[in-house]
Amino acid sequence: SAGLKCSLLAMALAWVLPGQAAPSAPIGHAPHAQAAGGVGLVRAAGDRSELCGHAGGFPSAVFLAAAAAGTGLLRRGARQYRHRRKAGRARGTTVKLVCRASRQPRVAVVGAGPGGLAIALALRKESGLDDVTVFERAPALKPAVGGGVQLHAGCALLEGLGVDLRPWRNPLRRIRSRAVDGSELLELDLEALAKKFLPFTDSIVLPDGELASCTVMRDALLDAMVRALPEGSVRFGRRLDSVDLSANGESATCCFDGEASPLEFDLVVAADGICSSARRAVTGEEEDQNPRYTGLRIQYGVREAGGRPEGCEDEAHQWFGEGVYSLTATYGGFGGKRYEMIAVVFRDERPTSENTDWDTAEVREACLKRLTDAGFGREVLNVAEGCSRFFELGVCERPIALTRWHRGRLALLGDAVHAMPPFLGQGANQAVQDAVCLARWLKSAGFASGEASGAAIEAAFVGYTAQRLPPTALIGFESGFLGQIETLPGAPGSFVRDNFFRVMGKTGIAGLVFLNGAIARV
Repeated sequence: SAGLKCSLLAMALAWVLPGQAAPSAPIGHAPHAQAAGGVGLVRAAGDRSELCGHAGGFPSAVFLAAAAAGTGLLRRGARQYRHRRKAGRARGTTVKLVCRASRQPRVAVVGAGPGGLAIALALRKESGLDDVTVFERAPALKPAVGGGVQLHAGCALLEGLGVDLRPWRNPLRRIRSRAVDGSELLELDLEALAKKFLPFTDSIVLPDGELASCTVMRDALLDAMVRALPEGSVRFGRRLDSVDLSANGESATCCFDGEASPLEFDLVVAADGICSSARRAVTGEEEDQNPRYTGLRIQYGVREAGGRPEGCEDEAHQWFGEGVYSLTATYGGFGGKRYEMIAVVFRDERPTSENTDWDTAEVREACLKRLTDAGFGREVLNVAEGCSRFFELGVCERPIALTRWHRGRLALLGDAVHAMPPFLGQGANQAVQDAVCLARWLKSAGFASGEASGAAIEAAFVGYTAQRLPPTALIGFESGFLGQIETLPGAPGSFVRDNFFRVMGKTGIAGLVFLNGAIARV
């Protein structure tokens, strides 16, 4: 269709032209187009001053896709309106403009992780939607499951969506990297970085002026997000079995295990992780198209606070041994408690399915032996020895190419579309940004009114993809590269790695890499 051609043209222009981010303010509706039964997209020239700022921005040509897609509809509506006015004058009658009442769209979100809960919140807060339901395969959100996450701009965005993280979040103010012999490799003062690069870093500063960067246990984060939603918004024990897109591209039908019959929605957002059940319906990949194993594994340990040196609660400490990398940090949790987590990264070329079912005792024993053999000091060993639970994971990724992020009324979000290695701590942070970005594009298309044209909605999906694909692709590449550098084997590998980090720190590149992932691009 002409609308789709305009959308694709605008996306192509977005890659080569400088511009701005997507609008946070809604687009007005042209009353004449509404009278004709459609929605005209009109944007005031002054809206540009209300764009959501971020470093670098993203092309305004992407946003023009929505206007271009709606132009034909606006012209048709205007012609019909003029024709009716002329006919009315000829008969000596008055033409009344009537806006038809439309029901609000019905939305399903698949997955109650950080991305899924964030899009449910953002669709309500940013897009003005009320009928949003999250379907989660787990029977309940269980405490004391999983590890901790880092949030930067994601924290500020969640606070803006009504999620109160103050009781749980632990401030993150400094990152220190050292070799196992104690030699300093680099140090990042996050508050100084944020001040140095203002106004580009305003998205990682809270309204009270405090730096948004923080650490929080995953279970506490999810609990806070669920509490911010209306009661009954999340249905647990609902595994997605299939999703079918309508022939006209205006709805999607989902079959959930636990639901008596298929459910039809005007929009489905799949935020169900790296092994997404809905991904194939968008990308057309074969069933055996699994995430790619990177050859790296991580052993995680969690304990209550008390193993790390006093005074470093707001610091993340990286330690590098021969072929082994370790991170220790303090995280906020339920009831204001503080927890400590250790992550130990190493190379293992065996398939990722091997050894994934080790119990806590086996993982703990293997982890302590690995740290001791690599010469890690007491600070790291004290944390590891006191951990009450351990788990081990293979590091997988879905490298981003120029693939589809949506098809019809099904859109992908977070790890379902751009799963990245965790070595920049950006998984949850980027998923939250995806959610806010998609919600704002749908708002700009007038999706909540129930009267938005198919072309306008398609343009919103294209804009979302065009705005989020470049930053997530770059962050995913940087994260994968760092994981390989951090675990280089042998003495030569350690020499290369240590000097790489020294140069990155002294030249300021490490700070820019951090900010590239931390700031919002929504």
